[in-house]
Amino acid sequence: MRKWFRSFYSSGLFIPFILLLPYMCTIALNGADKALLLHSPGVEDMVPLMLMVQMKGDYAEEAVKAQAVIARSEVYRRLEEGESEGEILDEVSESIAGKNRERRVEQMTAATEDEEVLSFRIAELNSGRSFVVGYGGVWKLLSAVDKLQQYGAAAEATVGQVLTYNGKLKLVPYHEISSGKTRDGTEVFHSAEYGYLKSVESSQDREAPGYVNSAYVPASQLPAKLVVKKRDSAGYVTALTADGNWLEGETFRQGMHLASADFSVQKVGKMVRFLCKGKGHGLGFSQYGGNEMAKKGSSWEEILETYFPEMEVEVVMEMGKMLLKIEKLLLL
Repeated sequence: MRKWFRSFYSSGLFIPFILLLPYMCTIALNGADKALLLHSPGVEDMVPLMLMVQMKGDYAEEAVKAQAVIARSEVYRRLEEGESEGEILDEVSESIAGKNRERRVEQMTAATEDEEVLSFRIAELNSGRSFVVGYGGVWKLLSAVDKLQQYGAAAEATVGQVLTYNGKLKLVPYHEISSGKTRDGTEVFHSAEYGYLKSVESSQDREAPGYVNSAYVPASQLPAKLVVKKRDSAGYVTALTADGNWLEGETFRQGMHLASADFSVQKVGKMVRFLCKGKGHGLGFSQYGGNEMAKKGSSWEEILETYFPEMEVEVVMEMGKMLLKIEKLLLL
């Protein structure tokens, strides 16, 4: 029984179980036909799950609502581009399971000094045979339910509302912490198509825990000469050379698993230090900055207006594969 619970939780299968629980109860009490009449899963059901993937830690209510609008916008955009709800839900479920594994690896690394034991336990985790034992696992499951309830409330409070530009669904990016200023879409993607993503001040991010991050890499594992060549207006590296070969800044950041592309390169003995500011790509919504605004009394509308000044909030409803706009809320 204990092994079954470990595997069940670590795989992320508890998520659809929680979602389906109300329908299972309805079927038991009233029959399957009543369950189908009462509700048909759709975009709004996916929003709380997407928030579980997109948000780390605790956030103020209005910040969660802002992220809910961003998540919903992303789902509708992907549906409009031809993806199915099933494909999106599968991806979200896999991401949730991945976050569970990452969190457990961090816990085991902190608690285990013996490298051989740690390697064995991580291998068990990856095989789906090991997770939380006893009451700890139950507590984490209940915590996940609480989070889903919080995210469900945020989705309900913003139901149907999405961000658009010139009446069209567009890419609405977000990140954890900016470097103090978010990035300009045209500079990042080298295309006027993303000009609606404007660089805005987010100076409160500089006070965030984890704003400055260092990564050390043995010099022997890197090119002999790394030189930053270009930065954008927000300070993020857009181009660098490795022994004379040109590299794109964000691609290098992701390949090196750096916290941010706003980094400097320093030689420290036999190591190379990458000093990073912020967390994430720095484009669009800063979750930390939005949360600080929420804690000071800003509404989710005001938060989105700050980070997406060129975009509008519109209310939509589903009609099969079509989106029907029923109201427009200008962010002025």
